[in-house]
Amino acid sequence: MPWIWSALMPHPPVLIHEVGRGREIEASDTLEGIKHLVSGLRKPDLLVILSPHQPYAPGALFVNSAKSHSGSFALYGASQVKIEAQSPAEDMKNIIDHLRKSRIEIYSAPVEDITEDQGSTVPLHFLKGEWGNLPAVIIASPIGLTPREAFQMGKALADFRSSKNLALLASGDLSHRLTQNAPAGYEPEYAQKFESAVEKALRENSPDEIYGLDERVIERAGECGLRSVMAMLGLSAGGKITVFSHEWPFGVGYCTALCELAGKNEIPAPVMLARETVKRLLTSSPLPENGDEIVSSPLWNNRKACFVSIKTKDGDLRGCIGTLSPVQESLDMEIIANAVSASTRDPRFPPMSEDELSNAVFSVDVLSEPEHVESISQLDPEKYGVIVSKGYRRGVLLPDLEGVNSVEQQVQIAAMKAGIYDLDGISLERFTVTRYKES
Repeated sequence: MPWIWSALMPHPPVLIHEVGRGREIEASDTLEGIKHLVSGLRKPDLLVILSPHQPYAPGALFVNSAKSHSGSFALYGASQVKIEAQSPAEDMKNIIDHLRKSRIEIYSAPVEDITEDQGSTVPLHFLKGEWGNLPAVIIASPIGLTPREAFQMGKALADFRSSKNLALLASGDLSHRLTQNAPAGYEPEYAQKFESAVEKALRENSPDEIYGLDERVIERAGECGLRSVMAMLGLSAGGKITVFSHEWPFGVGYCTALCELAGKNEIPAPVMLARETVKRLLTSSPLPENGDEIVSSPLWNNRKACFVSIKTKDGDLRGCIGTLSPVQESLDMEIIANAVSASTRDPRFPPMSEDELSNAVFSVDVLSEPEHVESISQLDPEKYGVIVSKGYRRGVLLPDLEGVNSVEQQVQIAAMKAGIYDLDGISLERFTVTRYKES
């Protein structure tokens, strides 16, 4: 199971200091709940966001098919607070195909500007604050589904298999009619009954309490997050959901909750293959002849370049070898070859011994095809790796490395690795990576 967690988070822009300008303290319980929720939260490879503020698709799950998303809080007087995220087309296709096979109706269309989608931007703002940069995202809206269909969609997602670690962010506010100054009117009887049912459903991780509600209660509560909650319950069946906060300071129900799922300790297939290859090498066992000997994965069908990195549990580098263009006939064979080289042929270190395996942490970076750039203004050390060439010398540095905080630093390190000390006349290429790593 690739899902490492699911979470419920509200999305009022007033929670963001630059928007609230002090009013956010009126929702102090919610802010504290979000703080507990995101603190130390494991960053997934891919984050699926369910936002009720994406387009409405009657009878279907809407999936935003744009390859990139950007937005700000300009509508609330804070244009300087911005969100940018990428959506991988292949992962999106795989999830859509899986849901369709599970008889979930899907409608998709590209919407790059998510400024009006507070259901995505508000949670992403808090996650960005915790992680520094955002993972790949897939943004969808379950509003077109019935609550039961949303629950079934969550169950279908739970059966989705991937070599990547996935997480679900269920974005949604609850009743909008809890107090006399609430934005959608005042329906205390229905609103409070709805709030109680949702909180009990989350704490018991069961949809039964919600299924027992009269349709009139749901309608009169004026909610926007019920389907997000139901999808979370469907995905999280059998797990323990922790409710961190539940309040309604502006007449709207805000609830924060987290379920850490059983898949949180699973090792991605590329890393599992790299570790097993090195283990066999150091124990004088026959090396794998293909990845399926260790773990089957659709990734093996690709022909890609990759780097295998080995560190100690203290974070010290122990070996790193890779290819900038594919050498082997498939990605699994590329990983096997580079795992052998990283553990025994990195000229900076002596060959590894079997005793070191228990203290080793593996990661595998799968590279995109490098592209030439004209200047360092086209580089970003968090997003892109860099290749620096001059004459017959060629140095490379992977992206998103601890301690590499500027383009100039990234280029200088890559150049020095190749023995290039004069940067005049260098040629630059950039590439992206999909990173698979052990916890």
